[in-house]
Amino acid sequence: MGENVLTLNPNIDYRQIMSFIGQFPVRLDAKNRAFMPAGFRRILQQAGTQTLVVRKDYFENCLVVYPAQQWQEEIAGVRAKLNRFDGNQQMVYRKLVSEAQEVQLDSNGRMLLPQSLLDKVGIKQDALFVGMEQTIEIWAPDIAASGGQQPFMSDSEFADSLKKFMTE
Repeated sequence: MGENVLTLNPNIDYRQIMSFIGQFPVRLDAKNRAFMPAGFRRILQQAGTQTLVVRKDYFENCLVVYPAQQWQEEIAGVRAKLNRFDGNQQMVYRKLVSEAQEVQLDSNGRMLLPQSLLDKVGIKQDALFVGMEQTIEIWAPDIAASGGQQPFMSDSEFADSLKKFMTE
């Protein structure tokens, strides 16, 4: 397998220009492609990034889209706290990284959302993009309308463990 190489402009402080805000309803096409809302796309273009990382949120029943640099910073923070000799922490880290998927914005501003991730959060055809400053959440509209207070089943141990070792 090839290794992904992320090249960023070292002269740009991406945190200063990536501030995603607002809510935007979006419809997925038959191939699970969604148009990135224009304001979000403009921010990504200004930062010079088309590479995104998508994973299920740790605590809520939604997807989280990270610009590649933001994802690298998040993973670095986890790695800095990780005890490689603690089996539980290794399993948490494995789940964190293995469930993330890299996606690209195409020339039309669309991104292909993996079916497995859409299924995890109940997104069918309609979705709600929510700006969360450094990241973007993608919700199924019916779950977002209910306040997102859905319990996690098999993911609850993961969330508890992640929270515990990240706040120690």
